[in-house]
Amino acid sequence: MTTWKTSDGTMINYEVHGDPTHELPLLLLPGLLGAIETQWRPFLPALTPYYQVIMVDLRGHGRSENRSHDLRPEQMVSDLGELLDHLGLNRVHVAGYNLGGLLGLMLYQADPRRVATLLMHATKFYWTKDALTKMRQQLDPDQMVAKVPGYADQLANEHGAGRWRNLVRQAADLVAYCSDKGPTEGSLGRVQCPVLVSVGDRDELVLLPEALRLSRLLPKGGLLVLPGVRHPFSAIRPVPLIPMMLTFHQKEDGRR
Repeated sequence: MTTWKTSDGTMINYEVHGDPTHELPLLLLPGLLGAIETQWRPFLPALTPYYQVIMVDLRGHGRSENRSHDLRPEQMVSDLGELLDHLGLNRVHVAGYNLGGLLGLMLYQADPRRVATLLMHATKFYWTKDALTKMRQQLDPDQMVAKVPGYADQLANEHGAGRWRNLVRQAADLVAYCSDKGPTEGSLGRVQCPVLVSVGDRDELVLLPEALRLSRLLPKGGLLVLPGVRHPFSAIRPVPLIPMMLTFHQKEDGRR
């Protein structure tokens, strides 16, 4: 475990794995309510032979602090930019699950030089009123304890027994904020890095037509559909995702 303080004094937990002499590093971003311990770590053995890999607990998640009273994607993106500066990394490949994919997109929009390629897996870009209402109802810590106690226990273990409830409430507000003030379709035409939009064909949150629409609005967008895969990160299997990731990122490096 390695920690570092942002400009506002927030402690961020991150890890660096692999050989720094490889081509551009690969930044792996967890999803909303996710953490290093449960997302991306199983894929490290398949990725580190090819990339130096940086994994980050997002602000307020896992072992990272949050000194703010809420969660805002702009602040999370600022954290990532500052961390890359701290590590002396000007340009990286990014792979993000769920919220991590959106943050990767926003990182590019904040500074296009930062992001060489972006993989967005199971990233919810389009929110209907009904979908937003349902998600906000699900992001209720009391309802989680009553209906999915195992998941509530997991969140307590990942984020701390004393703070997971507040994190879930902040997550509900963050979803509403992103649906209203997040990146728009109109901004996608200015994204000039290669973007691979990945989704499971059984994803109950990110529907295939949404993922297809998003990929087509990105000038260098592509679509990857994973068969038999639902929304949770735990549903992803290394094959075929890892081979497709490597092909996608390495193409920009000039590797085949």
